[in-house]
Amino acid sequence: MRNKMDIKVEYKDKQGNVTNPEYSLSGLAFVKHLACAGMHYAPTAQKLLRIISMFLHYNPYMQRQAFYNNRFSEPPICFSDPTEKGQFSNLAGKAIADFLSKKINGSIYTVNYEAAMRMHIPPIPLSNNGKQVKRPDLLAFSKDECFAIEAKGYSSGGCANMKKHKAQSMAGGIKVNFSIASVSYNLYNEVKCKYHDPFNDNIPYDNELLKRLTKKYYNGLLDFLNPEYFSYKKVKIQGEEFYEVTLINNLLRNYFINIPFFPFEWLEYYQPSIIIPINILEYAENGITNEIEPFIFESKEQIGDTYIDNDRIGIRIRGYHLL
Repeated sequence: MRNKMDIKVEYKDKQGNVTNPEYSLSGLAFVKHLACAGMHYAPTAQKLLRIISMFLHYNPYMQRQAFYNNRFSEPPICFSDPTEKGQFSNLAGKAIADFLSKKINGSIYTVNYEAAMRMHIPPIPLSNNGKQVKRPDLLAFSKDECFAIEAKGYSSGGCANMKKHKAQSMAGGIKVNFSIASVSYNLYNEVKCKYHDPFNDNIPYDNELLKRLTKKYYNGLLDFLNPEYFSYKKVKIQGEEFYEVTLINNLLRNYFINIPFFPFEWLEYYQPSIIIPINILEYAENGITNEIEPFIFESKEQIGDTYIDNDRIGIRIRGYHLL
């Protein structure tokens, strides 16, 4: 039985060569990239409610029968909302761009571009004379290069002008080695993506910016190692050790006790957990550099519905059949 979405990609490299690779995206991988792509600095425990709520809210767009037939679903007509559909399409486009940056370019880490502008030394203004500065959606770091990504998602069968999106991918003020325009389209019929890689002048790798950004990222995730609210254990996956943090227990109830309608029943049923690297204390204190090898997750070895991204952050959801 098929258990992944196959995405047909039109990939244009720096030299202008066009190929048509196909990448398989599991439901669990999509959820991780949907939740984390562009979430400013880090998916902290305080944002857990937002992550779960976003997943539950957009669940009608991720139904199993559609997803594993290479498309997203739409809610019943009585719940149809064009604005909401547009919002999900945009989020899906960003999640797919984040996923492809890991598969095609081997990025170790991606971050919301605006967050990087704030962390840049000196900080890059977000507006100019009251007018918002144009910028791409994501900033990504691979082993050797830093690059920007402009991500779009469209429901229609066609694809908008790629020149416009490539131009935006090169805006923003942070010096990058290259920039990507990633446009996912035809989302509700058969998902396709144009992933174009225009060339920029060679720029020295900014390890200092990567360290500053990833210190924020992993420091936020340290919330999940707070024994006052979360329980966790060491696990070994593909020969490497991680912490697996359980998201439902009495400690967590105390953490969110004052939030009405928090979905404890959902958590108890699916038993979700977060996977974080064993070296997270070091990463939170010092950040990472391009000397850190990305973690390449082999889905054939997955245990208990698990997905781990190149940045060593993953999720595990037991009993959730879509994933």
